[in-house]
Parts: sequence; C-alpha cells; structure tokens
Amino acid sequence: MINENDLTFDHIGRRDFVLYQQKKGFRFGTDSVLLAWFAASFARRSGDGSYKPASYLELGSGSGGASMCVAARLPNCTIDCLEIMGSSCEVLTKNIRANHIEDRVRAFNCDIRELPDEIRRKQYDIVFSNPPFFSGDKCIRTDASASSDEKLAARFEENGTAEDFLRVSKSRVIPSTGHIIMVMKADRLSEIMDLMGKYRISPAKLLNIHPLADRKASSFLIAGRIGGSNIRMEILPPLILNEERDGKIVPTDRIKEIYEGEHKDCFIW
Repeated sequence: MINENDLTFDHIGRRDFVLYQQKKGFRFGTDSVLLAWFAASFARRSGDGSYKPASYLELGSGSGGASMCVAARLPNCTIDCLEIMGSSCEVLTKNIRANHIEDRVRAFNCDIRELPDEIRRKQYDIVFSNPPFFSGDKCIRTDASASSDEKLAARFEENGTAEDFLRVSKSRVIPSTGHIIMVMKADRLSEIMDLMGKYRISPAKLLNIHPLADRKASSFLIAGRIGGSNIRMEILPPLILNEERDGKIVPTDRIKEIYEGEHKDCFIW
C-alpha cells in the first residue's frame, strides 16, 4: 500500500486532470507529454472535426502520466494500461479514480511479455509506449545506488527490451489501420528501424526532437503500421523544445501549444 506522504500531487493543466506520482519513482516529463500528444494525434476525426472513438493500449504505463494526458485530450477514447511494477500500478489506479475515468481507462498489473488473456483477445487502434531509453548491456548505472527500483526499471531494460515492446505492439495493433507509437532516445533510431523491419512494421511518420534549433536531436517519436500497402515514411519538421529570448532559454511557442493548448493535431482524417 502506497503511503500518501510518498506521493506528489500535480495538475496536468488540461481539463482539470490531476496526477499522483511517487517522489522517488520515475517522474512524468517531457517525453511522456510528447508521446501522449503524438499518440492522440492519430485518432481519426469525423466530418464535423470531432474525434472519433479510439481504443488505446499503453505498454509500460508507470503511474499513468501519458495515459492521463491522452484521456484528457480525447474524451471519447478508451485506454488499457499495462504496468509491471506493483507500486506504480497502484498509483496508476489512483490516478484513474482521481480523474473519474474508470469507465474508459483500466490498469493491468502485468509484464508486457506475459499479457493477460483479456488483452490477448483485443486489438487496438493505437498501441503506444515509452520504453526504457537505455539498453542494459550498454550503460553503466552510475546512479543505481541513489535510484528506486521503479526508476531503474523505467530507465534500463530490466522488464523488456525495445524489441519486446515492438513485438508486443505488433501483436495487439489493428492491421492496416492501426498505429504503433514509440518515443526513444535519438541514438537508438537505427536500432529501432532495424527492429521494425524485423517485425514487418512499416515506419509511417518520424519526428525528431531537438533541445534547441542548433543542437542535435535528443530523442524521436515514430509511428508505424502493419499490413498496409505502399506505406512511405514521412519525416515531419523537427520539434524544437527551447529557444533563446532576451538571454534566457525558454520553451518555444510550439511546445507551449502542445502543453497548454487545445488538442488540434490530427495525422489521420
């Protein structure tokens, strides 16, 4: 049972949604915000501009920051959230209840490599994930002694590799029309592309994320599909996080819009 004193409480800044997080666990940040925005942008729109109902599956939800943002952006979507860490899943469940979305968002405490039968029987419009950025065989964990188990599991491939996330995503996405969405560290792009090729996932959209306009990409968002014909990858204009104004580094207008504005993006019409 999570102690309330071990949690922080914040407002997401959208539709009065709130977020509980563990003080010493993996914290909701820019990557999760951008993943949620990108994933929500693949919901289809009706002729009147409203978003059609869409089914989402998040692999490795943590305390649910990204899923809460998707739910806030798309009031008529449903989301199944999978999280292996018991304490994180407990906080995820608390966030679902706090935002009164029990009718459309569900938490499953499970390993993504051992899916519950209920998830195995379903397919989804969008499967999205923020896998651990660092592969276990390539990184020296200099902060291991100062980090919680949850934080280490979120950073390093303790409970599933990028390949596991892509393999499971493919198994659960609707062929032809569904999308697999992932955010990942920039220097792993070639690895992710190779894995997508291995599992016959066709890259559809790639968005590179830069801390400043004159800096190298730090991460990327990628969307893929399976079973479609003549899919060509579209490389979107880069997303710049910050810029210099009056001698200070501040968020760009585009980032402010993503964080604070109404959801207007849609890649599928």
